[in-house]
Amino acid sequence: MKGIKRKLFFRNIKILEVGEDTLIGARGYRLFRYTSSSGKWTYIGKVADTKFALASRFRLISRLLRTEIHFFSTLTGGAQVCVAKNGIFKLNKTSRRFEKCFNITRGSRPLNLCEDTDGNLYFGEYFHNAEREPVHVYRSADQGDTWSIVYSFPAGSIRHIHGIHADPYTGALWVTTGDLEGECIIGYTTDQFATFNTVFRGGQEYRACNLLFFKDKVVYGTDSETALNFIKQFDRNTMKVTDIAPIQGSVISAVKAGDKCFLSTTVEPSEVNLDQNAYLWMYNNVNGEASVIASYPKDRLDHIYFQFGLCRLPEYKTGNCNHIYFSGAALRGIDGHSVGLYIGDMNQGS
Repeated sequence: MKGIKRKLFFRNIKILEVGEDTLIGARGYRLFRYTSSSGKWTYIGKVADTKFALASRFRLISRLLRTEIHFFSTLTGGAQVCVAKNGIFKLNKTSRRFEKCFNITRGSRPLNLCEDTDGNLYFGEYFHNAEREPVHVYRSADQGDTWSIVYSFPAGSIRHIHGIHADPYTGALWVTTGDLEGECIIGYTTDQFATFNTVFRGGQEYRACNLLFFKDKVVYGTDSETALNFIKQFDRNTMKVTDIAPIQGSVISAVKAGDKCFLSTTVEPSEVNLDQNAYLWMYNNVNGEASVIASYPKDRLDHIYFQFGLCRLPEYKTGNCNHIYFSGAALRGIDGHSVGLYIGDMNQGS
C-alpha cells in the first residue's frame, strides 16, 4: 500500500495498548512497557495466576488452553487492568502483581472492558449460552476493585454481549450483542444503564463486535460465519446503514486511531468464509476509501483447538501515532509476535 514505508517486528510479545510514546505488551502472563525514546522494554508486573501463567509460557499450550492476556487498559485514574482466562485482574503496584478482582464463572472472559467519562468500568458477559439465559452487564465504580450487575438482557433475548464501547463525542455507552436472527443488537445508554435504547435489532447485518466512532457516523465490521461480511457505517442523524466495502471474513478485532479505522478479518472456516488469509483493512475517513494494507495466511494447526487466524489490534490511547500495531494469532510467520506498520500521520489523509 502507498504510504507504508517500513515495519517493526516485536518477537514473542503481544502488543495490547498504544500510548503517545509507549507500548504495553505481554509475554505470556508478564507485562512490559516499551518507550520509543529508549527503545527498551521494562517489566511492569505479572498476572497472579500460577497455573495459567505456567501454561502461557509455551505457545502451543497457550493457544490450546487460551491462556493469554486478551485485553489491557490504563484507566483515566492511572489504574491498570487486564483480562485473562477466567478473570479480570488489576495491578497492585507494590507487589507488581495483577491480582484477580473479578472471577468469571460464565464463559472464560469478556471481549473487552469499557470506561465511561465518570471513571466507571463496565463489561458484558460473553459465554456459550445455549439455553439463552439472562445476560448481565457489570459495573465497577472503584476502578475494578468491586463489581455489581447494573443491567440484564432478559432470558431469550440475546446469546451474549460482544462489546461495550464509549462514544467520545456524546459520552454514551454503546453495546453490541449476538448471534442469531433477532439477537443482534446495536444500542446505547446515556444514564449508566438505568435505561437502554435499542437502535438496531435483527440479523447478521447488525452482528458486530466493535464500534468505531466519528462525529457524524459510526463504522463497524460485521462478525458472521453464516453471511457475507462487510465494513459498514451508520449515519448518526438518519441512522441509515450503508456498506463501505465487502470483506473476506468476520471482524472481531478493530480499532480507530485518528481519522483511520483498522479492522482484521478472521480465518473462521464456514460455507461463506472460505478465504484462508487474515486481512488487515484500513478505512480512511478523509477520502472515504477502504483498502487492504496487510495479509497473512492461516497456519496449519487446526482452528478448533488452536484458534482462528487474525491480526489482533490493541487499544489506542492516542490518535497521534505513525504506526498501526497488531499481534498475530494462528498466522504463519507472525503467530505470537507483533508487527508495527508505518503509515504516516494518522490524522492526515493518505
